[in-house]
Amino acid sequence: MELPHGLVPNATIVALLINPNNPESVRQPAELQDAARAIGVQLILLTATNASDIDTAFTAMVQNRVAALLVGPDGRFQPAIAEMIDL
Repeated sequence: MELPHGLVPNATIVALLINPNNPESVRQPAELQDAARAIGVQLILLTATNASDIDTAFTAMVQNRVAALLVGPDGRFQPAIAEMIDL
């Protein structure tokens, strides 16, 4: 949580996008939730397994006024990186 908080210090809402089918992503939400709470940031967990899910996640980010996005380790998100950066 230090990196996004350092880059966007006034962020109060941060999203974490993970693929729930990726075993590497399983422990991330709990660890980051604790870190977010410790610095007064709300962490919103978003899941995606395909392009349609990513679109839905982007919509949720806009609706929740997310100030920063963390992306879990998953190769499926690579094609969407440019779109994520444009947001």
